Amino acid sequence: MNNDPMRIHLSLVSHTNIGKTTLARTLLGRDIGEVADRAHVTETTDDYVLARTPEGCELILWDTPGFGNSVALAKRLEGRANPVGWFLSEVWDRVANKSLWLNQKALKHVKETSSVVLYLVNATELPDSAPYVSAEMRILEWTGKPVIVLLNQMGEPKPQEAEQADVDRWKDAMSTYPNVSSVLPMDAFARCWIQEFALFDAIAEALPEELQTTFEALREVWSRKRRAEYNSSIQAMAHYLEKLDNDREVAETVSIK
Repeated sequence: MNNDPMRIHLSLVSHTNIGKTTLARTLLGRDIGEVADRAHVTETTDDYVLARTPEGCELILWDTPGFGNSVALAKRLEGRANPVGWFLSEVWDRVANKSLWLNQKALKHVKETSSVVLYLVNATELPDSAPYVSAEMRILEWTGKPVIVLLNQMGEPKPQEAEQADVDRWKDAMSTYPNVSSVLPMDAFARCWIQEFALFDAIAEALPEELQTTFEALREVWSRKRRAEYNSSIQAMAHYLEKLDNDREVAETVSIK
């Protein structure tokens, strides 16, 4: 288990091909990993520094392999308390079932390293109609880590009442899992400053008291960077609009004679 008070670890997990790496790119503000419209694109658990203070504190984002056969993995975990038995099954799965092996590796990482789990779901699906959701929530419950459910693929902008209804539907579905601390809209494809700040508020609520001081310092660094990027974007647009407003071209005088 991670006990380093200088580092906070956020593990991004989801069913395969939901958009984890795309969301990681959005949060990091740069291209990382591989993005493709197929299952199991991400095969390794990779870490990226989301924020770092001058004192050396780090907020680390982990991109993990997507869950495949979640129902099979949930069954595998039932009664699995023997580390030797876990290791033997992992060795066998590495040869016979690579997808399940990758999921076991990702899950062990979450249990041993994560401070908070960011669980990304496809918001266009009904929670009850996706059988993998309940299986994956049982799996994440086994890790003992707080979970923030992020609703991806919210679709085109809707009236506030309709969008809130989608969020409430998922909140109701997640209310039976005590490890879920928040349910938030977080579209991986559309950058939203408000959603990112709401996510950091939710992380603060999910973290234990002993990590709050470290997180507040990291959040301040991240917030200053984001606001600087926002101001830079506004200035760039203002400069472009000013240039358009001042753009003039003298038309040639044409004689009708």
